[in-house]
Amino acid sequence: MPEPVAIPPAQPAVFPAVDRALLDALDCLVAAARRRRGPIRGILLAVSGGPDSLALLLTASAWHRLQGAWAPALRIATVDHRLRPESADEAAFVAGLAASCGLPHETLSWTAEPGPGNLSARAREARYALLVSHARRHGLDLVLTAHHLDDDVETHVIRQRNGGDLAASAGMRPLRWLAPDVFLGRPFLDLPRQRLAGVVAAAGILAVDDPTNRDAHYDRARIRLELAADPALSARRRATLRRCKTARDSAERALARALDDLEAAGRLRFAEDGAIILDRSALAQAPPRCAASLLSRAIVAASGTTRPPSGPAVGGVLQWLGKEAPRENARTLGGAIICRRGSDAVFMREFGRSGIAALPLDTAEALGGGFAARMEWPVVFDGRLVIDVGPWRDLPGARLLPLGFLGKGGSRLRSCPVVVDADGRARAALAPVAGRLQPGIGNLAFEVLAPHLLRRDLALPEG
Repeated sequence: MPEPVAIPPAQPAVFPAVDRALLDALDCLVAAARRRRGPIRGILLAVSGGPDSLALLLTASAWHRLQGAWAPALRIATVDHRLRPESADEAAFVAGLAASCGLPHETLSWTAEPGPGNLSARAREARYALLVSHARRHGLDLVLTAHHLDDDVETHVIRQRNGGDLAASAGMRPLRWLAPDVFLGRPFLDLPRQRLAGVVAAAGILAVDDPTNRDAHYDRARIRLELAADPALSARRRATLRRCKTARDSAERALARALDDLEAAGRLRFAEDGAIILDRSALAQAPPRCAASLLSRAIVAASGTTRPPSGPAVGGVLQWLGKEAPRENARTLGGAIICRRGSDAVFMREFGRSGIAALPLDTAEALGGGFAARMEWPVVFDGRLVIDVGPWRDLPGARLLPLGFLGKGGSRLRSCPVVVDADGRARAALAPVAGRLQPGIGNLAFEVLAPHLLRRDLALPEG
C-alpha cells in the first residue's frame, strides 16, 4: 500500500493525504533541475484532466504547501487541442480543481491548421510551444508533465520498432531542455500508471477518460493493449528499457567528459558566428558510437535544428572526414555544412535554397531565466543564437534576417543575423559581419548557443 503523507491544508482544504512515493519523486526531480540550472523561480504543471496529470496536480499542490516560504511559484495550464468536442469542458474541470487547490490556471487553445505530417505529432509540438510561451510570460523555469513508467515503456517499444538508436531506445528523459531557458521535467518515470491512478481514486475524483488511449488505430494504444495482455512481455520490455537507460547514461557521461577534455585542449572551439571547429582526429580516436554521437550533436548544434540526422547519414560523413584526400572538401547534412579545413572539421549553418526564416521583432518572444538578466529583450534566432533586440524593437517594421537575404556573405557568414528596418536597410549586425555593411551599423549583443546545444541533455558527471 502507498504510504500516505498528511499535508498542511490548502485554502479551502480538499485533499487530506498524498502518496509519499510521488512526493519524493517530485522533490528529487526539482532538486535535479536546481543542480543543472540553479534556483527554480516557478513551475508550470501541464494538466489535461486525465488520471496521470491529476495525480501530478494533487502531488504538486501538496509538495508546494510543504515547501512553505521556500516554495517556487506554481501554476497550472491545460492545452485544449480542440480535437474532441469534450475538450473545453475538460479544461474547465481542471480549472475548478486548480482553484480548489488555490492555484492559478489557464487554458491554452490550439486549432489544427491543414498541413502535412502526423496530426498527433503536430499537436504535441504545438502543446510544448504553448507551454514554453506560457512559462516565459509568467517567469517559470520548469514545465512538469505526468509521464510515467508505462508511458516510457511504450515509447521504448515504438522507438525500437522504428529502428531507433541507443539514445532513442532509452526512452524519455526525466529532465530535458524544451528551450534554452525552460526545462521539461517528468518526475514519475519510475512509477507505474496504477500508482498514479490510486492517488486520484483516493481523493475521490473522477478523472477525464480519453477514448483515444484505447483506440487501436494508434500505435501507442496498440502497444499499450499488447503489454497489458501479456505481463511477462511487459516485464521483459521494462528490463530492456532499464538496460538501455543505463547504457545511455554511461555513454553520455563519457561523451560529456570527452567534450570537456577536447575544449580544454583547444581541439573543440566555438566561433562568434555560431560555427563549431573540431579536430578531426578526435573523431578517429573516439569509440565508433561516441564519434557518431559527437558528430550528430555537432550537426544539430551548428544547424539549430531539433532532429538529429539518421545514423547511416552520420556514418557516411564520419567515413568521409576520416579519409586522407577525399574528392570534396564540404558536405551538407541536417541543415549544416561540414567543411574540412586542414586537420579540422568546421560545422556551420547551411543557408539553403529558401534561406532562413526572418523574425519580426514586434512579435518576437523574449526568453526568461538568466538571459533576461543579461539582455534587454533576448530572442532566439534560427535556434542557434540568442540576440538582444531590445534597442531595435520599436523600429517600425524591424526584423531579424540572415545576411544572405541582403546578397552578402560567403557560405559561413550569410546565415548570420542582421536587423533591418521596414525598407530593408541594415541597422545592426553581429560584429563578424558589421564590417561588410555600410558605416554606422550597430553591433548586436548576442550569445552563441552551440556550446549548450552540443551538450544538451547529456547526463551530469557523477560525483
